[in-house]
Amino acid sequence: MTGTDAGPEGRGDDAPVDRVLAVPCEGDDLLALFALDTGERLGEVPVGSHPVHATTCRGRTVVATMGERAVTAIDPNGEVARVDTGVLGPSHFATANGELYVSCSAGDALAVIDPESLTLVDRVAVGAEPHEIAVAPSGDRLYAGSRREGVVDVVDTGRRERVRAIDAGPDARVQGVALAPDGDRGYAVDQRGARVVAFDVGEGSASPAAAPIRDEATVGADPYDLVATADRVLVPGRGDGVVHEFDRSLKPIAVHEGFSRPVDVFDIGGEWWVLDAGAAGLRSIDGAVVETPAPGLVATPVGEGKLAVSHYDDDRVSLVDIGSGTVWTATSPAYPFGSVVV
Repeated sequence: MTGTDAGPEGRGDDAPVDRVLAVPCEGDDLLALFALDTGERLGEVPVGSHPVHATTCRGRTVVATMGERAVTAIDPNGEVARVDTGVLGPSHFATANGELYVSCSAGDALAVIDPESLTLVDRVAVGAEPHEIAVAPSGDRLYAGSRREGVVDVVDTGRRERVRAIDAGPDARVQGVALAPDGDRGYAVDQRGARVVAFDVGEGSASPAAAPIRDEATVGADPYDLVATADRVLVPGRGDGVVHEFDRSLKPIAVHEGFSRPVDVFDIGGEWWVLDAGAAGLRSIDGAVVETPAPGLVATPVGEGKLAVSHYDDDRVSLVDIGSGTVWTATSPAYPFGSVVV
């Protein structure tokens, strides 16, 4: 991938760049490019209004621009193409059956894009203000949370059709959605009610009837996201500075305290590490600390025990090694957000 001052010509030498960290920067409408190993600034690509998340598909980097009715695709040589979604607010990506799904929060729909031809092939109407997306291991079902209708919509990806809605409860605001690795159980965060709910996936059912939740539990105030493993569910509560840990059935295991504004949890080397948007550091749930130059809002695991951390309010990006600390920090365009390695 190339961009402004990117590639070998912009670097002034012939040294290849093995891996590139591509970071959407919401405040400047750019995709910033950094050499992953060194943090060297390689350039930037204009991508449209309010870019928030990026993914890779068929060799291209695709960026969700929430201020547009389109997503932006960049091929490896830097050529930029806009893919129409028809509705406003692309934010989160998922891939199913070889197609790219994009939640469009202001359009109450999922846009379905052919990543080869870069064309819109369908739109699936879902609950108001769709946000995060989870995909069943088989790829046959997709689960999208609705922040204004309080449901998890179930989409048949073969038919590109919503087949049922899972009601998360009265006045729920569904934020994060996740599936257990075996695909048998799903989980959703009710941000307004400070709850996490569990539901049976029932992947073979195409009934349009609303499915009840199976289990629920209280979590810390203002939860945003969650992580589900084969036997654990972890939910950070931003408002209370805690991380709740449950078993598969949402029976409490522990409440981990002492955080400032925990926003996400990562399994690195068999240990759980918490990204804290109110503290300049990563802390494990067992108390180990790795200092960072500034608080981080979003992080991307990049392998070998490392995280790429976006310091959203400080206009910086860091590569952090859990074992040895910060590898590099670089200045970025305004408001760096959800990155991807290309």
